[in-house]
Amino acid sequence: MPDQTQDSQDAPKPQQESPQAEEALQPEQVVQGEEAVTAEEATHIEEAGEIEEAGDGLPEYGIQTEDVGVLKKKVTVTVPRDRIEAKRDEMFGELAKTALVPGFRIGHAPRRLIEKRFGKDVSQDVRNSLVGESLTSVIEKAKLNTVGEPDLDLDAIQLPEDGDMQYSFEVEVAPEFELPETTGIPLKRPKVEITDERIDQVLNEFRQQYSTYEPSEGPAGRNDMVTADAKISGEGIDPLEEKDLNLRVAPGQVEGLPLVDLGNQLEGKKPGDSAQLAVKVPLAHPRETWREKELTVELTVKSIQARKLPELNDQFAQQMGVDGIDELRSAVRGNMQARLDSEIQQALRDQTVQYLLDNVKIDVPAGAAERQTARLVQRRYMDLLYRGVPREQIDERLTELQAAASEEAVRELKVSFILGQIAQNEKIEIGDEEINARIAAMAHQASPPDGRVVRPERLKQDMQADGSLASLAGAIAEQKALDILIERATITEQEEAPAQGEQEQAAEPAAEPGEAESQADEKPAE
Repeated sequence: MPDQTQDSQDAPKPQQESPQAEEALQPEQVVQGEEAVTAEEATHIEEAGEIEEAGDGLPEYGIQTEDVGVLKKKVTVTVPRDRIEAKRDEMFGELAKTALVPGFRIGHAPRRLIEKRFGKDVSQDVRNSLVGESLTSVIEKAKLNTVGEPDLDLDAIQLPEDGDMQYSFEVEVAPEFELPETTGIPLKRPKVEITDERIDQVLNEFRQQYSTYEPSEGPAGRNDMVTADAKISGEGIDPLEEKDLNLRVAPGQVEGLPLVDLGNQLEGKKPGDSAQLAVKVPLAHPRETWREKELTVELTVKSIQARKLPELNDQFAQQMGVDGIDELRSAVRGNMQARLDSEIQQALRDQTVQYLLDNVKIDVPAGAAERQTARLVQRRYMDLLYRGVPREQIDERLTELQAAASEEAVRELKVSFILGQIAQNEKIEIGDEEINARIAAMAHQASPPDGRVVRPERLKQDMQADGSLASLAGAIAEQKALDILIERATITEQEEAPAQGEQEQAAEPAAEPGEAESQADEKPAE
């Protein structure tokens, strides 16, 4: 049954007594302005709708909840009149100390003149304050495990001159589910060897970091850079033109639009040629008027710069800081064990996650899934960066991930809810030291081999700016929860190498066709 609260005006009012009589009120009585009721009378009985008082001595908020969708609640809140008057008294009392009213010294103007002069503004402040205070209290009292912010139209809420104030909001809530047995999860540990092919893969990644671009008459080849003008058009939007965009001949994006087929459309083009790409705008796109619309991106190639990879020889090795290519290969082999350990651990985590998904029945809120589509990119970015994948390769791969993020977001949300519950059950807490240590490790992994250093403070600032820092603690807690399950798992050795999953594919070199994508602001080397 929904919670109900009786207006305190219905409570019996005592007769006006002398000051001595007022002092004679018993300790168990509750005093509200000029009214008093006994503690027994103020006891809240949900079915009868009697008065319930909060810790501040004022009547509690009335609450009614109803289901309006999958994991979505509509909450109707009633703010008792006594609370409205108490807030008005509080705000007018503060205002009276500083209000400037003609003909009166500051702090000496009558209340009625202050109300007449500032009443409208104060009423809005009273409404805003009451809504803000009640939201937190109501969500806590109704025991709503909310996901995201409440959907509330503040301007539609009116503060009445008489009676209670009532408003409604909708909010998504976390799913409730049962966890499976988490001890003895069957896992297979991949047995991975450091082969010459793997060493070549790392060396190829180094070559890409030292790639240069030379002017070319075309045609454009894979991973070349082109300078192009872009025109974005579609029904219901104003056409947008961008000049001199630098685009890689690979899957990429323009104005936040994921263009998975960009590489295919630009490959083979010469200066003066055009290419057209159709794209459906993601729901999380920053331009609200574009969202979920079918748009056309027309590109006109102006110039081409061909990508040139350095030769893998002694000269390149010396550029890397060692005497020759053999020494470089030896150094790479010596440093690969930590990377392989990370890959094996990730493979065990992937298996553990799949076990949880296969054995937990769970729904996800639709709105949360939409928001997760945008957050998914940030989480993938942090994970790949921590594993030492160069930023350029991460940026390229994440555009393709964004195009398929809607389906993946549902999976990620399920995993997040499940691991969040496990982390809570295990009482996992993440402190500032762990966050700073992870950022330092990410900065070290992200530093290029040419001696430049990515400073942890700068990386932390970048993460604060793009919003990824807020989700880092959650990502660390989820990893720790997974590692606890792995420690308790039943693990058998597996001879074959781990399958190349989506994240591992992102770590592969981007020299092959179709594997790279670019950001529109990427600049070619001089």
